[in-house]
Parts: sequence; C-alpha cells; structure tokens
Amino acid sequence: AVADPVAFRRNQVARNHGIEAERVFSSFEDLEKLPRIADCVVIAVQDRLHCQVAQVFVNKGYHVLLEKPMAVSVEDCQSIYDVVKRNNVILAVGHVMRYTSYSQKFKELVQSGLIGEVVNIQHLEPVGFYHFAHSYVRGNWRREDESSFSLLTKSCHDIDWIRWIMGKKCNKVSSFGSVFHFRSTNKPAGASSRC
Repeated sequence: AVADPVAFRRNQVARNHGIEAERVFSSFEDLEKLPRIADCVVIAVQDRLHCQVAQVFVNKGYHVLLEKPMAVSVEDCQSIYDVVKRNNVILAVGHVMRYTSYSQKFKELVQSGLIGEVVNIQHLEPVGFYHFAHSYVRGNWRREDESSFSLLTKSCHDIDWIRWIMGKKCNKVSSFGSVFHFRSTNKPAGASSRC
C-alpha cells in the first residue's frame, strides 16, 4: 500500500511497485482504517508528523522504518519509544550514513584502536548550495515553526554518525552558521514570495 497526499508521487510508487488501486491512498488516515496488511511501514512524512503517524501504526502492530529525525522534541521521541516498547515492535530511524562502506571501515579502525584514542571530532556537513536553497530556504524545512532547526533536520545524520563511530554518547555538540546570504535584503528583483 502507499499513502501520499501528492498524486504524482503516490501514483508513481503504485506503478513502480505494482500496488493495486484499492491500496493507494491520499492520506495515512485512510490507510489507518484498514486492518494490518503488512509487517512494516516506512514513515516519511514531514518531521512534525512523525510522532502522530508512528503512534498510529505502532499501535496497529507494524514495525517501523522512520525517516530522520525521529521527532522534533524530546517528549515526542520518548512517546515513540514508549509505544514501541509497549507494542514490542521494531523501530529503525533512517540514519543511512552508518551503512556506507567508508563508515563501516572507519568505525572498524576507530574501534580497533589502530588510529589511537579519539579525543575530539571536527566534522563538516557540506550541504551543497542547491540542496540548501531548495530545502532549507524555499522548501519544506525553510521555517523552524513549520519544521525544526537545521542542526536537527539535516545534521542529525552527522550527530548520529559521530555517536555511532565512537560507540558512546556525544558530550557536547557545537554548531556554527548564520543566514548570511539568504535574506530578504538580498532577494533578487522579481523573485517569488518564497525566496
């Protein structure tokens, strides 16, 4: 089954995976009405909906692959954790950087002690200008009140990667940046209202 409010995406997924029309929905609420029809769900809704949608499907007994970040507040993360434990299902958050071959090798080197004791990590998240402009200036993650701050929405991959490589919790995270260029004062003449 597929549930997506955007008809093009919904229909493309249905076509690509041979999903029958009666299992194609325009909202997760419509899919929720069915009895459990699979072992797991992939939840890739906007960040602020993660907790609500995860609760629905976990309570129906589905295992969940949840797009990152897990949620936008500690309370929502705890709520998801609690419902997963109560229903004894598997939850995986889509932190894909763990699964690259270079990450696997790097973790092996760090854990073996071959490169010595790691006391500090400085990591740069090279968000390309096109991705930043598309997603974080004009896109779905352009405003914190509609999504969350970019350290959570984008760089949670990196924080997870560092924690995973080290095999322990981060003690302190610092992030530096500013909105230097993407300001209304730099808006080109004739640009749209979302620029």
